[in-house]
Parts: sequence; structure tokens; C-alpha cells
Amino acid sequence: MIPDNETSAILNDIFHGYDKRVLPFVQGPVLVNMTIVLGILIELKENQQLAAYVISHTQRWYDNRLIWDPSKYRGQREVIVPQNMVWIPKLFVYNSLESKDMLTENRADVRLYHNGRIKINIPQYVQAICRIQTQAFPFDCQFCAVALASPLLNVEEMIVNATQPPRDSYFTGNAEWFLFNVTVRHMTFEEEGESRVEIHYIFHLQRRPIYYITVIVAPTFLISALSILGIFSPGSNDGPRNEKVSLGLGSLLAMTVLLGIVAGAMPKSNDIPLLGYYILVVIVLCAVAVGISMAFLAVSRHYIQKEQMPSKRLLRFMFLNEYRKRRSTVFRGVHNYRFSQECDDLMYSKVPEIQSICMMMEEIADSHRSMRRKADMKANKKLIEREWARVFARFDYFFLVVFETLNLSALAVFLRVAWLPTPELRDQIL
Repeated sequence: MIPDNETSAILNDIFHGYDKRVLPFVQGPVLVNMTIVLGILIELKENQQLAAYVISHTQRWYDNRLIWDPSKYRGQREVIVPQNMVWIPKLFVYNSLESKDMLTENRADVRLYHNGRIKINIPQYVQAICRIQTQAFPFDCQFCAVALASPLLNVEEMIVNATQPPRDSYFTGNAEWFLFNVTVRHMTFEEEGESRVEIHYIFHLQRRPIYYITVIVAPTFLISALSILGIFSPGSNDGPRNEKVSLGLGSLLAMTVLLGIVAGAMPKSNDIPLLGYYILVVIVLCAVAVGISMAFLAVSRHYIQKEQMPSKRLLRFMFLNEYRKRRSTVFRGVHNYRFSQECDDLMYSKVPEIQSICMMMEEIADSHRSMRRKADMKANKKLIEREWARVFARFDYFFLVVFETLNLSALAVFLRVAWLPTPELRDQIL
């Protein structure tokens, strides 16, 4: 009886006496050609140093027991059968915490060719270990590998020929990572004196830094720039300078919070990320600026309380005009002296009313002189404050330019890393 379906006839003939438990080699090891054709990055957890992918790789090998003559079956050259009907090369992902096939053995199929060649496509979900290098964060490039190896077969029983992905392969990252290349590395390792096959699918990942630039870098730069501008803006007295110190301390607190956000996103290691260095540099700049402002406050209070004017040498050094000391008006003019002499002469008069009037006028003159003395002291204090304010204003302008330049330089050095070439693939990935 001849079956109506040629596929059924082929399967009945080639699987008669076939044992899938036996390796399909005759005069040498089984040669398995494999490569990856699909790679989708699902998630990369920096803190846990884990990467999750959906991958699909093809395997091709020959089984001489599954050969037929197409001319005997109306020219049919290939058939598709369930995976559990044939011998399958067993490779496991040994650097994964979780790995599962997306198709069960009953649902997965293999393609058989008339010359004994077999092809299988294996889609898998893999959560593998990825050693994160954070030195260039957020402009970092990571190399994460999915490592496959045979659990038992050595190179004398099975040889795996790993090839690079074909051009029509599909690889993509996620919202944070750009997957720009996938390479395949063929390796061997020794275990108990036996050489075994090891295949690495290496994913080249480039971080998309726009989120960190807009959320962390830009606010940090603006806070530091405005903080330095507020700290070194010239003031006329001590009140604004006290507010400047408070402004600087508030800015330090805000940048410390941003540094905590960066620390929470990175693995706990000895390597400080580039963004962490940038925030630390900005924090140091603001801290030094606050310290200088506090020193200015202490020095100005010291000289003002001592009522000491800036020296002429200091004024010339700061390119400031010398001040002119105003003469006191408490005892100005000869009229006051003559009036006092006349009152003294009238004090000896025998008319009591004249004596009383002279005493009242003397009291009024003393009160007037006291008020003028206080006014002169107040004016002198304001003059001292104004002169020291002129001096410290020049210092403020100088340090404002210096610190804003340093702040811009720190930002330029930080952003320069974004234009550095992509690092070369490391020899040691796992």
C-alpha cells in the first residue's frame, strides 16, 4: 500500500529504526553550525548587573540516518517535523539566572532536507549576568554576553562552528539602550581534561544619555551657575552676604540629592561614574565659593567693627580711587567759640533772666554738638562700610569670573566624553 501523502511516506521510511538518543556521527564528531538571528534587549538592571533578552539562534547539522532520494517521492526535498522526533544538540546558557525556551518540544519544529541536513530555530528568553563598567556613565558602552556551552559533549563528539549574524538579522535595544552590534565569539574551555565548546553572543550596547542630561546634568549646571552668581554678586552690607551663604548651602543640599539619584542607579562598586565625578566637582566648587563668601563676611565685619578704612595700597592694587576723609562739623567755625565766650561773660551778670537764658542756650549747644557727633560717627561708619564694599565688590567680580569659568570647564570636560570613539571589544567579557 502506497501512502497518499509523500511526507508521510518519507517520515515512515527515514524514521524506521531511528533512535534520537544516539549521536548522528559516523567517522568523526557532529559539526553544528550556529549563529544568532534575533536579539531584543528587554531590560538592563545596573544595580543587579543583569540583562534580559529575547534571542533566537539557528543550528544546522547533518544526520546521515535521515537521507532520502527525492526522485522516489515526487521530488520532495524537505519536510518539517516536531523537534522531539530527532536528536538535538544540547547547549545551555551557563551565565544566566533564568533561561527558558519560548516553544516547548511539542510546539517547536525542525526542517529536514533530503541530504540529511537539519535546521532548527530556537527562540529563548534569557536573563544573563552582565558586568557593568560605569566609568563613562551616562555615555557608557556596555558589552554583555550570552554564553552557551555543551553540558557534556567534548570537541571529539561535537564541534560547534559559530558564525557572525547574517545581514538580515534583527537586533534592537530598549528606551534607554541602543543595541548597535552583535558579535559571535567561538571559544573552548577545559574541564577535567576535556575540551568543550563555548559560544558567546556579545551584545554591544550604547546608553541613550538624553534622560540623564536633561534630568540631572542640566539642573546641576543651572543650580551651580546661579548659586555662584548669587554668592559673588556684589553687596553693600553684611545682610545680603548672609543670604548668599544661605543660598550656597541650599544649592549644596540640592546637588547632594542629585548625587544620591546617580548613586542609586549605579552598582555599589569602587568605580565612581563620570556623572558622579562631575557632580562632586560642582559640589566642591560651590562649597569653596561658600567658604570664600564666609571669609569675606568675617573680614568685613572685623574691619568695620574696628572702624579701619582700607589702606591706600590696597585701593591702588584693586584699581580703585582713593577716598577723601570728610572734616568733622562738630566744632566748625569761629561763631560757636565767640558765642560761648559771650555766654561766659553774661553768666556773671546780676540779671537772673539773662543767666537762665545763657544756661539754656549752652544746653542746646551741647545737645546740638552731641547730635552732630553721633551723625558724624554714623556717617563715618557708613563710609567705612561703603569703602570695604567697593573693595570686596572687586573680589566678588574676580571670583565670579573664575568660578563660572571653572563651572563651564567642568561641564565641557564632562560632555567631551560623549564624542569619544566607541571603546573596543574587551577580551574578557564574563
